Amino acid sequence: MITFSYDYAKPKTLDEALELLQKDGAYPMLGGTDLIVKMRANRIKPTVVVDLKGIDELFKVDFSKENGLTFGAGIKLNVLVEEFDFVKEYYPTLYQGARVVGGYQTRNRGTVAGNICNASPASDTAPALLTYDAELNLVSKEGERTVKLTEFFVGPGKTVLKKGEIVKSIHLPFEGESIGRYYKISRIKAVDLSTIGMALTVIDPEGKRDIRVALASVAPTPVRIFEAEEFIKGKELTKENVEEFARIIHDSVSPITDARGTAEYRKRMAKILPIKLLRELNLLKEGI
Repeated sequence: MITFSYDYAKPKTLDEALELLQKDGAYPMLGGTDLIVKMRANRIKPTVVVDLKGIDELFKVDFSKENGLTFGAGIKLNVLVEEFDFVKEYYPTLYQGARVVGGYQTRNRGTVAGNICNASPASDTAPALLTYDAELNLVSKEGERTVKLTEFFVGPGKTVLKKGEIVKSIHLPFEGESIGRYYKISRIKAVDLSTIGMALTVIDPEGKRDIRVALASVAPTPVRIFEAEEFIKGKELTKENVEEFARIIHDSVSPITDARGTAEYRKRMAKILPIKLLRELNLLKEGI
């Protein structure tokens, strides 16, 4: 229950919003699906809520094979996956991850940028974005800067965002045809955080076959397992190689035990899921 008062502002330009966000206690809002929950729980007490939904440049989407995919921070989860066919076609792992965030009503309001900025280790969009080498365009009164998603998370609920700085857009390069899966294990099928989530993306599956893997809920932040990717790169997907790939993933994670699952269960699933997803992508021979 909210037991404090705050001001509300809905600027029409990015410059106006960034000026407002310089104030002590100012918080940006797009979907509000995380912000409002925290306010109701008295976990944060804003002096001013800066509603960014009136800023047109936060709602732009652009895609080409030359430049990749760039979408503004204001794009809702359901809009991204339901209105832009190229997301499903060229970024299938992100498409799947975005479709399992919360419930349908949450996805009608929530944004990928908000899901990222909340910096939950259980984020469903972060693993997929990590496998696509996502970059964030950050903006403040000091100017703009680009940060790789691999460098964005600092810890649970913590990012490299500075005071008054927001995500303006998210960029994913186009690196060729890809296939992928995002698989989420949770206590219930809908509206629950992941016990473990895994994104597995294969760039150029008919050619160089670059296999990438990232996980949620197995470390203080979402993580991409570069060591496993380097091991499997260029190798035939034999039983021995696939098992070693899975073992490296298992050994690279550091989960905790909490209300959603034990550390032991999460470690075990981190070893089982990559084989399951490779099989679902029809990349494994019969018997592997």
